[in-house]
Amino acid sequence: MENEIRIAIPQEVENLQLPSPELITYYRNLENRVLWLDSDVNDYWLEFSRKIIEWNRDDKDIPIEQRKPIRLMFFSYGGSLDINNALIDTIKLSKTPIYGINVGQACSAGCFIYLACHKRFAFPNATFLIHQGEGDGFSGTYAQVVAAVMEYQRKIEELGIYLKDNTKIPEEVLDERITTEWFISAQEAVEYGMCDKIIDSLDEVL
Repeated sequence: MENEIRIAIPQEVENLQLPSPELITYYRNLENRVLWLDSDVNDYWLEFSRKIIEWNRDDKDIPIEQRKPIRLMFFSYGGSLDINNALIDTIKLSKTPIYGINVGQACSAGCFIYLACHKRFAFPNATFLIHQGEGDGFSGTYAQVVAAVMEYQRKIEELGIYLKDNTKIPEEVLDERITTEWFISAQEAVEYGMCDKIIDSLDEVL
């Protein structure tokens, strides 16, 4: 056709792959300083520590009361004690405010990390779990197994102290219940000083 217009499309444009909706949501959440902690606590969670450190670096010259808070959205059944400790330290050392929001489950290591947050919120039907956890399985020579067991026991004892310092759970209650699978409702979490408030509206945490 005489009036046909032909437009050359560069190959790099033809092969361009648009980001998935999930990826777009992820980066939009980063822009709003929202991190979803919605898997087992594993090595990937170190990325959350990196982001918290990065945002603190960005905020270094901003007064604390003017900093944009970081929001951690919890739905986790727990996981690694070592990663747990790294994230607790990162949150505790953060000058930028960090809010923890339990949207459904904050269990075991997920609960311990949640308790490090500067302000703590929960959805009405959220659940918490406190327990001593299980060892990862100890193998090696007799000396190596003994050392591993002693190190695991030390971490468990430190978690007991951590729970006493960061909640209002009576010591005798904690000593008794921590040896069990202790599920705690959102209302009970408020009563035990684990949670500051059960939210009535998403506007409170967004």
